[in-house]
Amino acid sequence: MTRLLKKLPYSISHFLGYRKPNYTPKKIPQWRIYFWSFLAAWIGIALLEIIFTYSFTFQSHQAPMIIASFGASAVLIYGVVDSPLAQPRNVVCGQLVGSIVGVIIAQLFLTIPPNWWTSSSSSTGQRIVAEWIGGATAMALALTIMQITKTVHPPGGATALIAVITPDIVNISWFYIAIIVLSSVMQVVIGCLVNNVERRYPHYWWTPPHAAAPIQFDRAILSTRMMSNNTDADEEVVENNLLTATAAAEEEEEEGTLFKDDKKAIIVPAATAAAVDQSLFKTSTASSSSSTLETTSAIEHALYILQKHVNDSRIPYLVISDGLPPLTTTWDLSLLDDTDKACLERLSQKISSSVYNMEKY
Repeated sequence: MTRLLKKLPYSISHFLGYRKPNYTPKKIPQWRIYFWSFLAAWIGIALLEIIFTYSFTFQSHQAPMIIASFGASAVLIYGVVDSPLAQPRNVVCGQLVGSIVGVIIAQLFLTIPPNWWTSSSSSTGQRIVAEWIGGATAMALALTIMQITKTVHPPGGATALIAVITPDIVNISWFYIAIIVLSSVMQVVIGCLVNNVERRYPHYWWTPPHAAAPIQFDRAILSTRMMSNNTDADEEVVENNLLTATAAAEEEEEEGTLFKDDKKAIIVPAATAAAVDQSLFKTSTASSSSSTLETTSAIEHALYILQKHVNDSRIPYLVISDGLPPLTTTWDLSLLDDTDKACLERLSQKISSSVYNMEKY
């Protein structure tokens, strides 16, 4: 989908959620977020009410002014624009699942011949039992299907429930699905038009980018390594962390259990990446030089093991190295937040500085 959006004029793709690689989100005042949420929600709900109130087609089927579950959808789409539950796939497919399941259960539980209900004095009680059993079944089944298809959208559960326990909706029967599909598509369209004025919506259309390869690293370790000025302590910490990482990698390599989860990306631990710290090269004694060479060899060995498993597993990876662009990766770094980007940039600068000092000395 991203490739397709790139081919469109940016003035169009911008309102479809696409942002250029060099795009940096701007902080906007909180009151403007409230304003855009209010405006989008008002337009989204009002448009649906107008369509279903004044359209002859919908009135001929006795469609309600609006399906109540779309009030909850509006909260997600216009108020929590970055939530996975508010993205188009979840909104449209989640509501569709809810409507289909709700109508099917209603047809199975409630479209029993009238004479069956009137043949006994307890017919009213039996009808009520069928309604609450059908309502619970529809909602639970819709949730399960949404989980299986990865289209969870909370209002979709209400959509399934409404189809069973609301008499007017039961009478609409299969036309209810058309109402739901139109309503969900219209809300997504309004979200694209209004949310993209100063925010971004959607963050994705079908597949969540971060689900393929979430970048994970310890931000605290990065800041600690980069801000330390104690040369002796640095050498000791680097060597200890490196040996631990290498030993663990070798052990898991033998057991064949390294990186079984192919949905996790790998980044070389900060202590390993920073092992080329300039403190390792500002040495004057023979013993210190020997220690440096041993540590450098261990670094190369650890990197070799990690890189080997990355390549074998085809896991997207990140490279920070002198002589290459600051960040080279098969993963979309534009999805990182500003704090993570700043940490990686500082680490890249520190490694570049370390290599320069190594060549100098």
